[in-house]
Amino acid sequence: MFNKLKSLFKKENKPLKYVSCEYVQHGFNVDYEDIKMCCFNCHEGGGRQILIDNYKGEMIDWNKFFKEKRKMRELNKKGIILERCKGCFFLKEKEWDDEDYINYMVFNHWTLCNCKCKYCFTNEQSDFFNERKNYNMYPVIKKLVDMGKVRGGGEIGFGGGEPTLLPEFEPMLNMLLDAGCDNIRVHSSCVKYSEAIARGLSEGKLTLVVSVDSGCAETYTNIKRINHFNKVWENLAKYAAVQKENKYKAKTKYIIYPGFNDNKEEVDKFFECTVNAGIKSIVLDVEGGWYIQNKLNIPDYIYDLLEYAAKKADDLDMKNVEFYDRANDMRIHKEEYKKLRENEQQNNQ
Repeated sequence: MFNKLKSLFKKENKPLKYVSCEYVQHGFNVDYEDIKMCCFNCHEGGGRQILIDNYKGEMIDWNKFFKEKRKMRELNKKGIILERCKGCFFLKEKEWDDEDYINYMVFNHWTLCNCKCKYCFTNEQSDFFNERKNYNMYPVIKKLVDMGKVRGGGEIGFGGGEPTLLPEFEPMLNMLLDAGCDNIRVHSSCVKYSEAIARGLSEGKLTLVVSVDSGCAETYTNIKRINHFNKVWENLAKYAAVQKENKYKAKTKYIIYPGFNDNKEEVDKFFECTVNAGIKSIVLDVEGGWYIQNKLNIPDYIYDLLEYAAKKADDLDMKNVEFYDRANDMRIHKEEYKKLRENEQQNNQ
């Protein structure tokens, strides 16, 4: 009888319909200096809402963390969007649950890498990033897993830096796979082969994204400033071979970098290498620093090159072509940005 009465008065966590996003609800981004809500930054509000400032790998009071997340959810229920979230294309109106768990995590807390990409943000403060130490997130996330607060159905991402260089990467990835995470995305240079990545690909639970940005060794070396072009494609072919049911989890990425690879000839060679490696899916983007400075003054040929690459992928029957943050923003707001540019030019006349 007592249990029946208790159930009558128990507060039900029924889904409510309002505008929010997966990261506000159940996610976070571990950065090299703090823990943020997400890593998106091209929209009006600027994104990257800070959740824990000045973070260096300390154990997290997850109960307190979830309490703060609930406060943000309550604002969204009232129709109040956080300033840094305004204008983000990941916001959507749907029915959201009200439970405390995490199924969206992005790890960007290290800068150690085996590439020296010209467009990397670490170039602006190379001394600082070369000297800084990495911290180990494995025990922190293990506590969250042990609490039963990590679920599948979302997305786990590894950025960096190069994840395969972290000593804890293999056990961390295997732990998340064992915990039921079924949509893990790893961004890797593919210079170093990983057995844990191969496991995730073979189980169809992991997506690998390798930003090669080129179709020949000369362009690759010019952008990446290392000489591992052939090795990267060899490792990509090995990863492609372990895929079973889902053949589209290993992806090559092409970041259009004006002045370096912004031509159809390089794009064509990139696709030739992709096909030869057995890769059947690609990711497209535009270099971040250049895009932020030029988003209102993007030359038409950059728009055309992006669409050329997308069409070429379609012609080659490549599935699930993805447009990352900048490319997505560029395509969605193309006409708006062009009108702003025209208005600015008229005002300057």
